[in-house]
Amino acid sequence: MHDNCPSFPGFESVSLEDSYVLGIAVHPGVLALKLDLLLLPAHPEYRSPLPGERACFRPATVVFSNVRDLHWTGQSVIKPGIDASGSTDFGSVDSLTRLDDSYKILGDWGEINLRADAPSLSIAPDPTS
Repeated sequence: MHDNCPSFPGFESVSLEDSYVLGIAVHPGVLALKLDLLLLPAHPEYRSPLPGERACFRPATVVFSNVRDLHWTGQSVIKPGIDASGSTDFGSVDSLTRLDDSYKILGDWGEINLRADAPSLSIAPDPTS
């Protein structure tokens, strides 16, 4: 069975493909991806971009808990990109799919295959409200 990211609860109306991966942390039993997450207009926390912003981005974290098995390939090619402001990121999440009882995550930072509980998404509060 294959499911794409929007079918995961809490991932509706966000675009991982247009978000930026700021960091990836692996700890015993946990995988966390720190993101600058793009919220789409249908998302309940969406707000119009402020002057100078190109879209509605918010700090967020995708967490896989109860990790039972994890394989991360392609780490040797990780080189962060640096934008004009000096901020660094590791590209985007090109895909996040469920394959029966496991997950596959692809991006410029490599490929992660893991067996874990379903991912959760937490979005930081809007600093302008």
